[in-house]
Formats: sequence, C-alpha cells, structure tokens
Amino acid sequence: MRKEIIYIVLTLLLSAIRVAAGTQSITNNADNIQISLLTCSPGKEIWAQYGHTAIRYYDKSSGEDLAINYGIFSLEQNYFIPRFVLGMTDYRMGVQTMETFLAQYSYEGRKVAEQVLNLSPKDKEVIYKALQDNTKPENIVYRYNFFFDNCTTRARDMIVNHLQRKVNYPPVEQGTTFRSMIHKWNYKYEWSQFGEDLLLGVDADRKTTKAEQQFLPDNLRKDFEKATYNGKPLVKETNILLNARTDVEDSAFPLSPLSIALIFAAISIVIMLFSYRKKQITWIWDTTLMLISGLIGIILFIMLFSQHPCVRLNFIIFFFNPLPLFFLYSTIKKNSVLWWKIWGASIIIGLFGSLFQEIPLPILIVASFLLLHCILHLRIYKSVTTVSNSKK
Repeated sequence: MRKEIIYIVLTLLLSAIRVAAGTQSITNNADNIQISLLTCSPGKEIWAQYGHTAIRYYDKSSGEDLAINYGIFSLEQNYFIPRFVLGMTDYRMGVQTMETFLAQYSYEGRKVAEQVLNLSPKDKEVIYKALQDNTKPENIVYRYNFFFDNCTTRARDMIVNHLQRKVNYPPVEQGTTFRSMIHKWNYKYEWSQFGEDLLLGVDADRKTTKAEQQFLPDNLRKDFEKATYNGKPLVKETNILLNARTDVEDSAFPLSPLSIALIFAAISIVIMLFSYRKKQITWIWDTTLMLISGLIGIILFIMLFSQHPCVRLNFIIFFFNPLPLFFLYSTIKKNSVLWWKIWGASIIIGLFGSLFQEIPLPILIVASFLLLHCILHLRIYKSVTTVSNSKK
C-alpha cells in the first residue's frame, strides 16, 4: 500500500511539472533557475552499493525544487528476480521534491553532493523541455542495464545530449575494465563481489571508453568536475547537501569465499589421500561435488540467455555446468569414468580461459582441486583395471 501511495504521488508530481511546462517558458527566468547533477554515496542495500545519480531542477523565484532520477523500481514487480537475472528489468523515471529526496538520503545516512551546471538560458530551456517530454507515460519506463543504461547514464545523457555534445571530458583512464571499476566499490562486500565475479564473463575485462566508465555515479561526478563546455567549466559550483553518517559494513557471515575455498581444499586433500591409499572411491563425496557443480551450472547456463552483455561468455561455465546432473546416475551407480574425462578436459579449458578473463581466486582453487579429483578417479580406475587384468 505504501508503494502504491508513493506511485500516486509521483504521478501527480509528473502531471504538475508537465502542466507547468506547458504554460510558461523558463528563458526569461533563467537567472533564477539552476540545473544540477546530484551524486549520492553508496547505501547498505546491495542495489545501492555503487551510489546513485539524479538531476535537480531548482527555480528560486517560484520555489519549485525537484529531484529527477531514473532509479525507480519495485521488488514487487512480477517475476522481478528472474527478469533482473535475464536483463529484462524495467526501471522508471521518478520526480519528487528535493525536501523528500534529501529526507530519504538523510535517513539512510548517505552523502549527497550537488554540482550546479554552468548553462546558458537556452541550455536550461532545452533540458527543461526534454525533462518535460521524459515525464510522458510512454517515456518514463526504460529497460535497465547495469553497465550501459542505468540511473547515471540516463542523467548524463539527459544533460549532455542536449548540450549538442560539446562537453569535453578529461582523458580516459587507460586499462580500466568494468570489473576493476566495480571492485573499487564492492571490496567491502566480499560475498557480493564474489557473486558478481562469478557471473561476469570475458566482456567485463575488456578496456572501457570514457562514456562506458561513466556508468558509476562517482566517475561521472569526477568527470563533470573537470569537464568543459564551450570553453568554460561545466560545473559552476559544488555544494555538499548532506554529509555521510554511515559507512559500508562488512558481511555478517563469518567466512569469506576464500576461506570456504581453502576449507574445501583441505577436505579434498584428506579424501583424495584416503581414496588413493585404499584405491576406493568415496561415492558420497562424488555425489556432493556433482550435485553442487550442476546446480551452480544451471545458473551459469541461464546467464547465457541473459540480455546483460557482459555475462554471456563466461569461462567459469567450464568448471560448473549442468552436465554432471545428467551423468550422475551412470557415474555413481555404474562406476563409469566417462564423466571424469569430460569434466577434467572441461576444467583445463576453463583454466586456460583465465588468461582472457579474471576468475576469482576461490574459484580457481576449487577448480584446481576438482581437476585433481578427476585425475585421481582415472588413476584409480586404471590401477584397479590393471590389477583385475593381471589376476585373469
């Protein structure tokens, strides 16, 4: 109910700004109008860990003070999680009063920095009309993409695209990849970083352009800070509207992904030593490995069909894929070694892929011990077969 009320209020505000835009021009009042870029620091929620961007429209003469952002979504949308995973999540443009906007971020203890833009009356008029057009029902919804079309890139394009693209930025930071950029922000979220690295593929490790680097709110803020427009600084003044009162906290889970990988390695060593000495396979351990690998593999297989462009080609799928679920019965019940040959070859391909894709260390540790496990099975099978043949 609360979200429905918020949606109704936002709709009324959108209607109000359209009516106001239709009855007056801002050109004659341009000196009293400010258009600013708002940059918000990260929040505690996983979807807020990279910060947020919005646009401020402030008319000093009328007192109209609005925050326009492109990050409105609802977890209650039908099939939200599957749609998000497959890159089919729809976000909305939202308008709220600056008082409400700041109250929300003050409650969350997050910083809000304002960059007042150095624009001509004509520039303000063009951007204002573009914002008005964006509030039409057919324009407020867009297909969200984390790297290429998010709340930050939408705010940037709303401003820069209506300045005849005459904004000049500082030189591009060479060698920067999508993965390296998000690592600067999610390093305190160990499990979140691990999960994202698990899903991100080869394309996340390619060099990025200046425009691509601006998907992060703070990157855009820094670029605007040094940018020029028509030979003048793009930013006229910078104001801190709210100071941060909270910091990102580490996960409450006591074990890190690396700790889990090392525990797995220790257990694997014990089981492999036992199996090698006894020339006996531990079928419970085999079943566990194949089931967990297969279940993880289902997720990675689904990502092949995602509209997120940086997850489709992922060498980690050679470590974990759905195939062990199909080979489980023949491998465990019939003592077939075919799967261990297939899996071993697949893991070698995945390890080779680490030359082209940054694969998390915990995954490499687990994959290495899975490969040793495959080799052990083949050695034991060969040894048992040799003994059996010699007895004949």
